[in-house]
Amino acid sequence: MSMFSQFDYYVLMFLNSFSFLDPFMLFVSLKFDYFLFLIIAALYYYRGKQETILFLALLVSAWALALALKPVFEVPRPEDVRFVTCTTGYSMPSGHSLMSFALATFLHPRAGKYKLLVWAFAITVSLSRIFIGVHYPSDVIVGAFIGCLVGFFWLYVEKMLKKYGLFGNSLEPRQES
Repeated sequence: MSMFSQFDYYVLMFLNSFSFLDPFMLFVSLKFDYFLFLIIAALYYYRGKQETILFLALLVSAWALALALKPVFEVPRPEDVRFVTCTTGYSMPSGHSLMSFALATFLHPRAGKYKLLVWAFAITVSLSRIFIGVHYPSDVIVGAFIGCLVGFFWLYVEKMLKKYGLFGNSLEPRQES
């Protein structure tokens, strides 16, 4: 076992040992989809159809990327831990972590006074996956990093759509020919 994998294992075992947090961490982890629906509804209500469609594209691409990368890394799920819930398939990257950090990165410029809440949500969702025994810390870290990249990518796409007058209020006036 390498030094990194030993550290990964010890952090997993430590966080997985807090059984009194099981109900909360299980709720956060397993109800993630419901949180996404609430965020989508709020985004649609407060920001409109175009930003909601862009956010949905972000979520679908983040989810697809997580699924595509798991067989590339082929990291097995943790074993010999106190499982609070079971899941199947490969472990790296954490899809929950990837998606939650993609949404936090994307929502950050729009979140106003709720910026801290958006990041706290992403961190809590990600850590919940370690607490309940289905991911190593490295899975969560890699998922968070890739998620931030996905979020920045979609912010860039939004900027380009606005620049060329294809989305919302254009940053530059449309050129009439």
